[in-house]
Amino acid sequence: MGTSTSNHGQSGKTPLVPSWLDDNDADQQPEQPQQGDPKRFSASRSNFTRYVNSGGSGSGSLHRATSNYIRRSLGGAHNATTRLGSARNSTVRLFSVFNSFVNRGVVETSRFYKLGDIIGKSATDVLLRIIDFVCPNGGNIDEGIARTSYIEALSTMSEWENKNIESLTPSEFLAFTEIYMTNIIEERLLNDIGNKLFSLPNNVAQVENIQVQLKDYIKGAVSDSVSKLNIDIRSIEASQTKSIVDSIYRTAYDILSELEE
Repeated sequence: MGTSTSNHGQSGKTPLVPSWLDDNDADQQPEQPQQGDPKRFSASRSNFTRYVNSGGSGSGSLHRATSNYIRRSLGGAHNATTRLGSARNSTVRLFSVFNSFVNRGVVETSRFYKLGDIIGKSATDVLLRIIDFVCPNGGNIDEGIARTSYIEALSTMSEWENKNIESLTPSEFLAFTEIYMTNIIEERLLNDIGNKLFSLPNNVAQVENIQVQLKDYIKGAVSDSVSKLNIDIRSIEASQTKSIVDSIYRTAYDILSELEE
């Protein structure tokens, strides 16, 4: 289990909502004081370590680790969403482009976002073309999380190499968005509580099982969030994308925080 954006884990002294978040997050007040309890990650890390050491069989420890991480380490779903920083803003940009493809069409979207001639191009090629717009390549952790999550999401859609961008359906655009958001939540969690305290099992099958279980667990919460909010990309105004993306993240975090056993 690893990530190209990995670091040595978060210090408990790290602010709940760090100062390096984008300026447009400044109006979102955290639910708790910005300076966190220095030990606030301890319980989450302990439970996550137990889950990893179980080889993936201790799902209860995973649930407790995730719930504790959202509720106590971060101070709730609102803080967890705000803490995503530029990765959250990248999701808004991706959602905006997809919304435009669905509601404006490929030609108008290409003109608006200056994508050039994309008619007849594969969906994979087009999504690679917009990567620098969706995920600007920067130096901080959440920008790295956004880019890594995007590339990983695209790698799971191998069939898109043989599909023209104009043939994609609203449900396919939404499915990609769900995968992307899942990857972002997973990468953020691993950077906060998963990187500095354990060594992986030597059994490759166990490692793969842990990775699949963790992703499926988070993906279920994101999908449930989209379903609960009745998200239909065809009926969303461009001005609504930020609030909708935030609602999906907050609801997914709420769902994960309630699954403690």
